[in-house]
Amino acid sequence: MKRILLLIFLFCFQCSFGQLDFKNSNVGRVMDLADLDGHSLLKKYDPALTGSPFINEDWVSAKLTLSLGKEIGPLSIKLNIESNELYFIDSAGKELIVTDGLVKKIDCIDYYTKDSTRYIFKSGYPSVDGQNENFFYQVFTEGRIELLARKFKYIRTERNDLTGDVSKSFVDGAAVLYVYAYGIMQPFKSNKNFIATLWDENKQPEMNKYISDNRISLKNTSDLIKLFNHYNSIK
Repeated sequence: MKRILLLIFLFCFQCSFGQLDFKNSNVGRVMDLADLDGHSLLKKYDPALTGSPFINEDWVSAKLTLSLGKEIGPLSIKLNIESNELYFIDSAGKELIVTDGLVKKIDCIDYYTKDSTRYIFKSGYPSVDGQNENFFYQVFTEGRIELLARKFKYIRTERNDLTGDVSKSFVDGAAVLYVYAYGIMQPFKSNKNFIATLWDENKQPEMNKYISDNRISLKNTSDLIKLFNHYNSIK
């Protein structure tokens, strides 16, 4: 009987803390119920690497929405876009890495792009072009049509022809735009035929007029944000 009660207790304990599954990035430990033995499960970067793998150089404050819908924070976070890992500082001052699939939305507070767009990242989208459902996309618009961007960095290796020295650095990859609408994830195409497939038929005239009146460029991200925000605001 005691053994049965113990098993029930352990099951309830694990269910209660299943949403608190984090990895410690400073000492290389996985801070969850499955592995507390101190084995390193983290990627180690070459100390000679220059630059940063993070989209934000400094810690920024953000609210996080977990996979079951619970919102926590604000917390201090950094998003590693080379490894697609979310780092944060816990209440004890430890630097942790969130386990894949745990966080569905990162809503940064007072952190904006150069064109005054607040940084928001989301995961949970259908797999596309090698990115799975755990990949964090930057979110430009929310609603019926979501305009997303794949932001990433890669490690570039260069050799000096004169000295033979090899240097490595983090380099920004070219951002790739995607559209998520009607349950479908697809690469964005900057042409009118593609755009027309996104509108409801009864909204086609209004959207065509909006594009014309506002001289919307389908190759300009700021214009696309205005365009999709307008569409999402239509009742």
